[in-house]
Amino acid sequence: ILSFILVYSCSTEEEEDSVTPVSVAPVEYTLTVSAAEGGTVSTEGGTYEEGTNITITATANEGYRFIGWEGSESTNESLTINLNSDQTIQALFELIPIYTLTVTTNEGGIVSTEGGEYEEGTEVTITATANEGYRFDGWEGIDSNENTITLTVTSDTELTPLFNIANLSPTNYGVDEYWGKIVEFENDV
Repeated sequence: ILSFILVYSCSTEEEEDSVTPVSVAPVEYTLTVSAAEGGTVSTEGGTYEEGTNITITATANEGYRFIGWEGSESTNESLTINLNSDQTIQALFELIPIYTLTVTTNEGGIVSTEGGEYEEGTEVTITATANEGYRFDGWEGIDSNENTITLTVTSDTELTPLFNIANLSPTNYGVDEYWGKIVEFENDV
C-alpha cells in the first residue's frame, strides 16, 4: 500500500507541473449610438472593453431642442456610459414650438416692437413710450404697470399698452363744449 501511495503522489505532482496557464481575452461589449430627427451625436459607438467609460454629446439642430436619451434616464446633453453590457442609446429631439406675439398700440404712444413669431422660451423686451400730453398706465394682456417689460414667449400673446391723457383741463372734460351750448341757448332766447 505504501508503494501505491508513493507512486500516486509522484504522478499527481507531475500532472500539476505540466499545466500551462491560459490567457483570457478581455470581455468586450458593443455600444450603439444614434440620433433621432432634429440633431446629431458625437459618436456612433463601437466595441469596447468592459468597464470603458464613453462620453456622448447630443447637439440639436436649429429649430429643435434636446429632450433626453432613449436607453438612459439622463436628460443632460452630455452622457457618460460605463460599458458593462451591450447597450443601445438614442438622442431624442423635438421641434421647438413657434408662437406669435402681437403688440398693438393706440392713440397716445408708441411701442418698441410690434412683435412677431418667436421660438418658445424666447425673451422679448418691449417698451411703451407715451406721447406728449399722455401717460402710460399699464398693459392690456399682461399684469404689469412697468413701461418696459421682458416677456418669455410660451404661447400666442396679444399686448396693448394703455395710454391716457396726462393733463386734465376743462377742455378735456368737455366743459368748453358745455358752456358753448349754454351761450348758444342764451343767444337764441
